[in-house]
Amino acid sequence: MARNAVVESLAGKVGRLMEENDRLFAENRELALRRERLAAENRELKQTVAELERRIGVLELKEGLTGGTDSKRAQARINRLMREIDRCIALMNR
Repeated sequence: MARNAVVESLAGKVGRLMEENDRLFAENRELALRRERLAAENRELKQTVAELERRIGVLELKEGLTGGTDSKRAQARINRLMREIDRCIALMNR
């Protein structure tokens, strides 16, 4: 009789463990899908930020070249562009 109770107890515990395993497996799949969606959203947002930064740079440059009030920022932008061009030329010459 005692053995039968032990076996039933173990069977119940194994059943609960299997249910918990299934639940955790499903939760893991949901979290993986969510992670992928968030990663895609993050990539899109990074692209948007890069595009907006590029547009800001163009507007600053335009404002500086047309004699706007923030010519120091435009001059700094031109200097950054010149340094970047110089780096590219140096890399091409290697």
